[in-house]
Amino acid sequence: MNQNASAYAYTVEPFTEDCFGHLSWGRLGNLILRCASMHAGLHGFGFEDMKQMGHAWVLSRLAIEMERPLPTGARFEIETWVDRIYRQFTDRHFTVRLADGTVCGHATSTWSLIDFQSRQPADLTQLANGGFTHTLIPERPAPIAPVGRIRLVHASHSATHRAAYTDLDINCHFNSIRYLELLLDQFSTSHLQAHPVRRIEMAYSLEAYVDDELEIWRDDDPKNPLRTLFEIRKQGKDVVVKGSVET
Repeated sequence: MNQNASAYAYTVEPFTEDCFGHLSWGRLGNLILRCASMHAGLHGFGFEDMKQMGHAWVLSRLAIEMERPLPTGARFEIETWVDRIYRQFTDRHFTVRLADGTVCGHATSTWSLIDFQSRQPADLTQLANGGFTHTLIPERPAPIAPVGRIRLVHASHSATHRAAYTDLDINCHFNSIRYLELLLDQFSTSHLQAHPVRRIEMAYSLEAYVDDELEIWRDDDPKNPLRTLFEIRKQGKDVVVKGSVET
């Protein structure tokens, strides 16, 4: 393993599974983001490092693709690394593998660095001392396709959710992974049992806060019958998140 990549070991513990006995997508998503945070901190560009500079990391895109689910008791690891910086964004990738080395899935994500005061993205190429360019692994690009185009043409209203206490993260924003769970909740359990989720894509646009009314709209992907497209709209108009679920 390249020294600029890091791997973190976990076990699928009881109460972290879904109703099918596999690590839940929500739990997996949170572990992926946790690994991103730990790797960044280890290499000097984590939350606290950026906070001292008056900046904060913001997740812009996330795609997770699983070839096989992780059953209860499975020991696995998540490896993460960063391959490139381009002005206002940086790409971070992940591989999920069992303890014996069997690859179970991958993820890819895009992040921006926001200035606390202006709320505008920082230029990552202009960070002091080269920022974190020394940690890049350009020879290891994304192991899966990035988030694709998500455009709803014949959208239908699926559900409405009012943001509440358990939806919020430490910044009192609607948690990034909770959006992912809202999309999965638009399918019946019987459908997901017959058609296991293979890939989820999320594209984040705006922040949502407690008591915001979030409308969930859905549409079929005309180019892929296995892919369902989603928009989550705040107060019925502003698109907070776009996403897709592929089975």
